[in-house]
Amino acid sequence: MHIEDDDTGEKPAGPADSAAAVDHVALTPGRVVGRYEVLEVLGQGGFGIIYRVRDTQLDREVALKEYLPPALAIRQDGASVLPRSTAVAEDFSWGRERFVAEGRTLANLHEAPSIVKVFDFVEANGTSYMVMELVRGDTLEERVKARGPLSPAEIDWFLPPLLDGLQQVHESGFLHRDIKPGNILVNEAGLPTLIDFGAARLAVAGRSSTMTAIFTPGYAAAEQFAAGKQGPWTDIYGLAATLHHAITGKAPPSAFERLLADTYVPLASLQLIGFPAQLLAGIDAGLAVRFEERPQTIAAWRALLGRATADANATMIMSQPLARPVPPTLPTPPTPPTPPSAPAELAFTPQPRSRWKPMTLGAVAAALLALAIGYYVETLPPRPQQAQSAETVAAVPAPAPIHETEAAVAAREGEEALQLIAADRQRIQTVLTSLGYDTRGSDGTFGERSREMIAAWQKAKGHAATGYLTAAQVPALLREVPSVASSAARPHNSMSPAPRQAGAYDGVYSGGLSTTGFAELPGVVTAELSIAGGQLIGRITQPGCGVSAVSLAVASNGDITGSGRIYEGQDCSMGGFTATGRANGDRVALELRTKVGTMRGSFGRRGG
Repeated sequence: MHIEDDDTGEKPAGPADSAAAVDHVALTPGRVVGRYEVLEVLGQGGFGIIYRVRDTQLDREVALKEYLPPALAIRQDGASVLPRSTAVAEDFSWGRERFVAEGRTLANLHEAPSIVKVFDFVEANGTSYMVMELVRGDTLEERVKARGPLSPAEIDWFLPPLLDGLQQVHESGFLHRDIKPGNILVNEAGLPTLIDFGAARLAVAGRSSTMTAIFTPGYAAAEQFAAGKQGPWTDIYGLAATLHHAITGKAPPSAFERLLADTYVPLASLQLIGFPAQLLAGIDAGLAVRFEERPQTIAAWRALLGRATADANATMIMSQPLARPVPPTLPTPPTPPTPPSAPAELAFTPQPRSRWKPMTLGAVAAALLALAIGYYVETLPPRPQQAQSAETVAAVPAPAPIHETEAAVAAREGEEALQLIAADRQRIQTVLTSLGYDTRGSDGTFGERSREMIAAWQKAKGHAATGYLTAAQVPALLREVPSVASSAARPHNSMSPAPRQAGAYDGVYSGGLSTTGFAELPGVVTAELSIAGGQLIGRITQPGCGVSAVSLAVASNGDITGSGRIYEGQDCSMGGFTATGRANGDRVALELRTKVGTMRGSFGRRGG
């Protein structure tokens, strides 16, 4: 029997592991939080710790999730949780509010199938705890690895409750944002449970400079790697990629790679015996790289998958018979009284919930599902006084309206998500001035004049004149005068090779990095980098901690410079780095220096 943790990046720890080493961060067995006695640590990672605990009143075992992001907080006296410093105290408190809001939303979804259930909340030790059902089973990833891809009948049994549960999550104004085979548990009856909702974790990572958002290659949508609009279509991509894995045994190509060269082979073009063509075509539709080309709601996607009814009273026969009858539904344990938060204003309008539950002999009675009539636009407020959008239905009540249109807010927050450093803004000001859009200085601060000039450049290029740059516009602008941008970025070096044509280094590069000074890692550090014009973006995977995002500048002669944050502590805490490197021919050499040590690597261009 396998008990899975409920947080990305958390490392399961069984009883044997606990006996072998003393964990000075986690609560020790025997500690009591509210009415829950700690039995063992199930896992811990970048956002908190999961425990197996005993409810001393109901005498049952449940899971207890503690909010303790190691980048923001520390354990004191074996129990109390405190912010690491006054500098991150505000981020710690804000993240705790998001953690609680996420749990309250899940607590209101007790009737949603295939969604992990939340029973209770506890405020203790200076932090918050979420009490959840203890889900037992193997992850879908483990199931496929041990037994091979799922059969058509297993997919028919597995998919409907996931679609229904996820639709109810979306209708509550909430996203999962980290759907993958490792976050779906499958019980002995073959029924799935979706765990590890990543919305709160990623929101905190987006706000705090000490945390980095973690995405799983192959399952994260393209808009999650940049400042794209996220909504139900983002979860649809993750679930479609998960279905691809369940059917073929492997993930589709990373959306990050597909932005440059799309090598995805549609499932509908493969010889997959027993799978309905409409189902395969629907999965392909959910894997469209551009979010606007995907189905925008679960209801719309279900129609493409061949699982929508034309009439509310109609009965649809599944294309494949179910392998076994539905086991009797266990009674849901009573939820202790937890006052729900007042719903915040949603960016897309919830629809009345409809249910579609599998019945024996493959007959499924379904109510007609209404299409969502708006978009979910997630906002990650970088400062408390700014307007917070509703990523969850139970977020803090919406503040008073401000004099910004929805489009202006989205544009501003999109640029903020790029995390442009002062040197980036200086180069942009220099290039704008050289093009005739005089910013009246290049101090690295985008004031009113710089915003006006950005808007003027956008208008001249046929873009919406918002005054805020998008991820695509930044490299496009810098490419217009590459020599100016390069000279602003670094002193001239007469020994440097002659500049190559802009775009000559474009491509995807990958390879490993050697480390000096870092704590011993349980595997090899790898990187995947993408160069487009004057910008390098990519991810560095550090075993035991996760993935760090990097964004660097590439001069026209191939010099690479910039800075950012990566995991550097044994506890997966983040630290700043400065980067130097060179793109030359079909290779990229890169060195990252932190206070702890150095990472170096040489990466080959794919297909080069």
